[in-house]
Amino acid sequence: MLQQKMEIVKDPRIREIHIPYEAATKLRNAFASLRLDDDKSFIKTKTWFGSTVRYCLPEHQINIIQDFKESDESCALIIRGLPIDSDLGATPYNGYIAPSKTPLASGCHIGIYQLAGIEPISFQTENQGLLFRHVVPNPKARTEKSSHGSTHTFGHHVDNPDLPLACERLTDKSGCPEFLSLMAMRSDLSVRSNFVLVDDLLTGLSAGVIDELLKPNFKISRPDSFGQAISTVLPILVMDDYGTAYCRFDKENVTPLTESAAAALLMFEARLNDESLKHYLVYQPGDLLLIKNQRILHSREGFQPRDDGADRWLIRLFGMSSLDRIVTVYDDRKYIGKD
Repeated sequence: MLQQKMEIVKDPRIREIHIPYEAATKLRNAFASLRLDDDKSFIKTKTWFGSTVRYCLPEHQINIIQDFKESDESCALIIRGLPIDSDLGATPYNGYIAPSKTPLASGCHIGIYQLAGIEPISFQTENQGLLFRHVVPNPKARTEKSSHGSTHTFGHHVDNPDLPLACERLTDKSGCPEFLSLMAMRSDLSVRSNFVLVDDLLTGLSAGVIDELLKPNFKISRPDSFGQAISTVLPILVMDDYGTAYCRFDKENVTPLTESAAAALLMFEARLNDESLKHYLVYQPGDLLLIKNQRILHSREGFQPRDDGADRWLIRLFGMSSLDRIVTVYDDRKYIGKD
């Protein structure tokens, strides 16, 4: 369900596909008998998941998914109508449920990444090192501005922004996720999410403001999902050799360290509040949003959970173009990065 005034499918940088009934049925049947217990099992089987998704989908949809990673133009892909598990339990308010409890959704998620040529990854201390993070209204985090909060609007942000961006050199830390996806298991039609493309933000800012954002004069704090009070002094923007801008802005976790940085941040946030830049989305079960994490800022409005076991529930997954951007922690689980 999209806001009429924000017809995002008309923007060539944002693609949208609808999975046909026949394809969804094929996927459901193919994954109906999965018996995989943990993240490692899903990773070991990712090639099969990718092949199965390829077999089930129409050719033109396969091409769109395959083209997404390498396309300089595409920044977001919305996939609607994916099958999800029919025997879901209550929304996991504690933020954890084994992927074996949602085998159909987990299999589709991993399969789409494989088809797109994206490596699913996680981080050692973020989300307890687990691949799938359950975006739910956790009662213990209700007033936090995080993926487990609900009461307050979760401001625009790039996930894991204190880690090196795609054009920054790695040292002892893995890179910031290049891709992020959110798949809806349960929806709340009163809750809107929105995202803003970094390129659109910059077109309305002066060269002076952009120059300030490129300077390492901002304290970037580690998000709550890590459970660590760590901060790093970094720039908000980084440009690669081709002039492509990568961003690590996080509304809840950035602090300017100079007067010039504060002024530039003020102008950046004013531009971010421009409604004409926002692409609104209300998730429905089976919707999956895949974005280039460092090229888009995303946000979610605050809401009041019902606490009835059927509240809003999304599943988040991170990805990289290559595991070369991961500083490996465990030899037998190379998808888990040191952070």
